[in-house]
Amino acid sequence: MVFDCIEKALRLCFFNYGGFIARHPFPFLIVPVLLAGALGAGIVFLNEEQNVEALYTPENGQAKTDRATVENLFAQNGKDDPLAGSVTRYGNAIIRMENGGNVLTESAVQEMINLHDMIMNISVFQNDTEYTFRNICIKIDGVCNENALLAVYGYNSSNVPVTTLTYPLHRPTADTVFFLGGGLGGVTFNSSSSGEVLSGEAVLLSYLLLYEETADDLRGAMWEKIFIDVVSAFKPAGIQVTRFVSTSLEDELTAASANLIRDFSITFSVFIFFTILSCMMFDWVRSKPWLAACGVLSACLSLVSSFGLMSYIGVPYANIVGAAPFLILGIGVDDMFIMVAAWRKTDTRISVEGRMREAFSEAAMSITITSVTDALAFGVGTITYFQSVRIFCLYLGSAVLVDYLYQLTFFGACMVLTGRREAANRHCLSCNKVRSKEESGSKTYTLFCAGGASKDRSLISVEETNDHALMIFFKKYYGPFITRPLMAVFTVVLYAGYLATAIDGCKQLQMGLSLRNLARDNSHAANYKDDARAYFSSYGPQIALVFTEPNDTWHTSIQDIMETTLVSIEDSEYVYNKTEGLSVSWLRDYLAYLELIDLRDPTQAQFVDTLRNNFLKLPAFERYSPDIVFSDDGLNIEISRFFVTTKDLDSTTKESTMMTDLRTIAEGSELSAIVYHPAFIFFDQFIAIFPNTMQNLGIAVGAMLIVSLLMIPNPICSILVTLSLTSIVTGVIGFMAHWDVNLDNISMTNLIICIGFSVDFSAHISYAYVSGNQGSRRENAIHALYSLGMPIVQGSVTTILGILILAFSDTYIFRTFFKTMFLVISLGALHGILFIPVFLMLLIPAKIRIEPESVGKTGHEGHPFGVLPDTRNDVIDLPDTRNDVIVLPDTRNDVIELSDTRNDVIEMPQYTSTKSM
Repeated sequence: MVFDCIEKALRLCFFNYGGFIARHPFPFLIVPVLLAGALGAGIVFLNEEQNVEALYTPENGQAKTDRATVENLFAQNGKDDPLAGSVTRYGNAIIRMENGGNVLTESAVQEMINLHDMIMNISVFQNDTEYTFRNICIKIDGVCNENALLAVYGYNSSNVPVTTLTYPLHRPTADTVFFLGGGLGGVTFNSSSSGEVLSGEAVLLSYLLLYEETADDLRGAMWEKIFIDVVSAFKPAGIQVTRFVSTSLEDELTAASANLIRDFSITFSVFIFFTILSCMMFDWVRSKPWLAACGVLSACLSLVSSFGLMSYIGVPYANIVGAAPFLILGIGVDDMFIMVAAWRKTDTRISVEGRMREAFSEAAMSITITSVTDALAFGVGTITYFQSVRIFCLYLGSAVLVDYLYQLTFFGACMVLTGRREAANRHCLSCNKVRSKEESGSKTYTLFCAGGASKDRSLISVEETNDHALMIFFKKYYGPFITRPLMAVFTVVLYAGYLATAIDGCKQLQMGLSLRNLARDNSHAANYKDDARAYFSSYGPQIALVFTEPNDTWHTSIQDIMETTLVSIEDSEYVYNKTEGLSVSWLRDYLAYLELIDLRDPTQAQFVDTLRNNFLKLPAFERYSPDIVFSDDGLNIEISRFFVTTKDLDSTTKESTMMTDLRTIAEGSELSAIVYHPAFIFFDQFIAIFPNTMQNLGIAVGAMLIVSLLMIPNPICSILVTLSLTSIVTGVIGFMAHWDVNLDNISMTNLIICIGFSVDFSAHISYAYVSGNQGSRRENAIHALYSLGMPIVQGSVTTILGILILAFSDTYIFRTFFKTMFLVISLGALHGILFIPVFLMLLIPAKIRIEPESVGKTGHEGHPFGVLPDTRNDVIDLPDTRNDVIVLPDTRNDVIELSDTRNDVIEMPQYTSTKSM
């Protein structure tokens, strides 16, 4: 079978394209700059999206569906029902002693009351009307939500010494109960009395605001800003206060992106320095500092173009995209190094047009493979259910495609101009003509000026004048060393150890993005989340069990089903059970009430009438009113709900497991039921991230296999590229776990990037191996390392340099980006310069391919990869020719030596020969 038809056609196209751009470089230089300016102007339309829920929760999450269900079922409660989702604005403050002491002292409680009074007196103005907290708070039975602990003390600190607290439930009277579990943390008990509080370490004050209407939302937003200022300014001696509002995380995301411009300017400077240094040689003509700078500029043009293009078409900017510029620089410079490496491999004795043809037929094909695979990887990433990942992939995917376009146009034109400078033997900095080293005449001139080709062409050696020192290192030292039999065995053993370590890490991987990690280190939001986790994880959110369809609740069989479902939930390891009395069940209290009034077997009418007109009117039970929805005629119960209290949710794993377990119980009920809490919207990401990631990775790996089969002319090599990709992804995931990185939205984007980069490393080296035609497996492996070892190292180093500054970020998002990208690059480079060459050598035989030439064509229109036949004994000397066509007979044992040729095509009759190791 012929697997190289696409590859041959593309190489021929790039061969001819290289010649065309060599003849007409200036349009390719100017048009991309103008295009970048036109696209970049779209940045003025840039629209930011910082909503945490929209960005970091799955769009198809079950909790969002359940929220809509709850809002619809309990619409009668209006804006005053926290469960209905209308309360999305709030202000929280945690008060604790700086020395970790008891916060339940009279003086500390007085400070809490002072802070509470300041918060209650916050005023906002809208349309010349003043609004305080009491005007915009959520109300239950007409009263704003109370902070239970302060309410127990009657908002009077003098009551502290005379009040005996019980925890978590405090019952000052038979008809009044306060739940302190959510507002008092770090509790120690009096050993002589069970449940009697001796001391506490932290108190949470919470203030819930209306949100639903636009006007309420605006007032709430203004109130939150003042709340932050008030609490920030409150600094009593010996007391530590942390604060948090509903928009704190969004504000943190905005603040985290504020330093990116500074960080990018530093990275850009480092890039320029490194790329220029990498393109310098001990030859002042063949060094390429300006070309290196143009390579970085090309990447920047693609960055500006992609951001502008996304803005034009309405794709919002998310803070995670802030890492894109650092990565695009790495990708663009990586492609540049491959182009420069291909140029260096060309014969310095041929024309610039000839060198461009050869360089483009090799390098452009290579970066086409990687650009296509990168774009496909990002394209697959856009089908995710996480908006943040989709936005990131859209920005990066467009940037990769635009960068590819600019590499073939703008940077190609820069290569032509650099090639003309080299052909004219001009200095790489000043562009003045200089003499070669052989003709320099002095050591000083040689040190600072000399370079290029000697006038005496018999002195020219392609390797000595054109190869970089690192290319020679890979060819003469590193390649021969790792291809020794003993080193091949060592490499196989090393790979087995790598794979075992990676698989072990995969088993330990944690799922999900903690909301705390969206905040900057040591910010007020991070400090609040740390305190909340430390002091208030024993009593988690109260989860609602909602029976979603009308039932004959008055009937004992229905009551039994409801009770059985509720008890099953209470028996979960993450829920306080029935005996602890923390569940909220109107039905339990109502049945007890019916027993008390001696109405043991009521009819439907008696059941509903007594419930509406007697039970819910009592002060002790009127709190149940929002939990029951009656039919329009008032004769039946349409919907009802109960609450359970969760416990010990001190990790994302426990949060996701709790939610999954409770959902399973509700789904197994004989009555239609759901469990819901607003926090479930964020918990959904914990269970959605893994299958979504595996789906995307599976699709991407399959797409990469197809691309490899189409574009790499060896099916075994294509399969090996795909296996290498899987190996790198496995390593990245495994070592992520060892480096304390969860599988979350951030690392998910990097795993998608990993697909593209893995193909970059493996496809480049594999393609060089199968197209090497060096006569043996070992020589093909050495040739592949010689051809691409340097650009792989350069690309890896530049990419790591590009993201290095993110390692010092004070934000988890960007540190995680650095960690995962560092793993992607380092493991990819390890595969590219060690594992893959050795396995290629062990698995794929080497062949020499002789391609037919196109007879009768002149100039440089011949086939780009004709190979001279295997000759042994004869010498054929060709004169200095310029525009001739030389037709060689079918030769078997000749050596053909070419003198200085400029525009020649050597044509041979069809000759095929293969030599296997």
